[in-house]
Amino acid sequence: MSISLEAINWLAVLGAIVANMAVGAIWYSPLAAGKAWLESTGRSQEEIEGGGGAMALVTIPAALNAVVIAILASGLGVASAGGGALLGLLVWLGFVMPTNWIEVIFDRKSYRTAIINNGNFIITMPLMGAIIGMWG
Repeated sequence: MSISLEAINWLAVLGAIVANMAVGAIWYSPLAAGKAWLESTGRSQEEIEGGGGAMALVTIPAALNAVVIAILASGLGVASAGGGALLGLLVWLGFVMPTNWIEVIFDRKSYRTAIINNGNFIITMPLMGAIIGMWG
């Protein structure tokens, strides 16, 4: 496998980042899992509102996820939405989900929070992979 940053479609990476942020905004809103997430973390809606700085910071890991998926997709020759979605699912299964469960086991984070967060990631990681695979 060779890694070439020149082979990456950076517009696809940008699209994947935007999709990740959009899904996260919906997922953690009161319309979806937002209320349950607030309860599981012991936070209030007031604490979250006005957290524009935190939202900006969340863009960094979303960008890192998208870039790594793009590098893997390029190196593995993924060139379809389905292949990209599978790659994103495997990245979630092999790296994201186990890391969240390690935090539950050793950092004593809430099971409920981990389930809610993984619900977001099981949607966003394959979605980012699909976008990158389709446009990459």
